Amino acid sequence: MSWKSYLTASVLCVVASPVFAAPAISVTKGGTVSNNYLDASGNVVWNTQISNTSPVPATSSPLAAELGFAASNTLVGASNLSTGANDDFDTVNPGTPIFGWEVPAVSGTNGKPEGIQTNCATGCTVNVPGNNPNKVFSALGSIDYGSVGPHDYIQIKTGRPVVSIANPNQTQTITVSGAYTGKGRISELTDATHSANYDTYSNQFARTFRGGDYDLNGSVDFSDFQLGILTNFNQTGKNWATGDFDGNGTTDFADFQLMLTVFNSTYSVGAGAGSGSGLSGGGAVPEPASMALVGLALLGGLGVSRRKR
Repeated sequence: MSWKSYLTASVLCVVASPVFAAPAISVTKGGTVSNNYLDASGNVVWNTQISNTSPVPATSSPLAAELGFAASNTLVGASNLSTGANDDFDTVNPGTPIFGWEVPAVSGTNGKPEGIQTNCATGCTVNVPGNNPNKVFSALGSIDYGSVGPHDYIQIKTGRPVVSIANPNQTQTITVSGAYTGKGRISELTDATHSANYDTYSNQFARTFRGGDYDLNGSVDFSDFQLGILTNFNQTGKNWATGDFDGNGTTDFADFQLMLTVFNSTYSVGAGAGSGSGLSGGGAVPEPASMALVGLALLGGLGVSRRKR
């Protein structure tokens, strides 16, 4: 049995080593547009990463994790985040069921589920409607790391943010848990005798999206209007990254009105835990000069749109 498999299969009952701090998990941005929070389809992208201890154990430092993730919004899918550049969780391990819907492996794992399993609608490996939707089970082992992380673990995608004038903010969360009194487990091999260092882990990571903030930099300002609304005005097939904040597929006057309600305001988008959603900065109502600029730009955009037809 490889050390990576050993970590999950037998080391989980070992007392943590007092020499090393425990491994830890983090969540970062992983998208391709809008300040890397979203992908091209407007879905929210969460890259989960695991850091080993510092200093790295002298003999070897593979990691193994049994973690569950619950999304507050529609789960689009989950996949291994391995890059192939010496930053890999490359071993499918058996793990203890977390949510109860996991499918046991066919052989070699004592009937335990393994790898990455999801329970959601289209695009996922398991589909049990109404039974713990929007959740991800994961049990993976890593290569031997010679340096401290963070090391890529898995990528989770959740549905597009959608807001309205009545509710201009939407906060999405990813909650981490596991089978050990509600907590997940991250283990690290520390020497050739298979001594292990591990910790149980639970947390919640949050991101807030405010209508009008096209580039998701935490500020609703004139650049959002120029790049989000004006560039895409009156066009269909759009999402948040192209100015459609209310989720109807079109960047239109309703999106412009929504932007006006929070224009000149700032907030915390948040790459991890503790992001806020309260208004700050300029306030909810733009100054008259700003409104005039926005109105003139919109009229110009409408003129361009008419000439193109």
